[in-house]
Amino acid sequence: MRKILATLLLSFSVAAASAADLNKFLDALAKVESSGNSRAVNKKENALGLYQIRPAYFKDSGVKAKHSDVFKPEVARKVVLGYFQKYEPTALKNLDFETLARVHNGGCGWRKNKAATNGYWKKIQKNL
Repeated sequence: MRKILATLLLSFSVAAASAADLNKFLDALAKVESSGNSRAVNKKENALGLYQIRPAYFKDSGVKAKHSDVFKPEVARKVVLGYFQKYEPTALKNLDFETLARVHNGGCGWRKNKAATNGYWKKIQKNL
């Protein structure tokens, strides 16, 4: 019984640490993308919100909403996590923040030119 309880407590601790780590990563992403401004707009790319989400990224996420809804931080978060789940589910499960940052910046084909995402990953690292 003690062993089961200890295992459960460890599982909950790991889950809590993982959630905290993911939140820290998403905060770093928001800082790099928009300086943490949920109302940020890049008119040139039609990128919106905390994570500067473009229309195609939004569509790929599978979130049932409008692109403009990403001004709401909770919607923006769902979009980013949906995109990660679609294109890098293993990285999301393993909290592989380097891969997640690179796919966010370079799109689903980022591996074809990994070097193009090096600078972005360094920015994220500085904010973790």
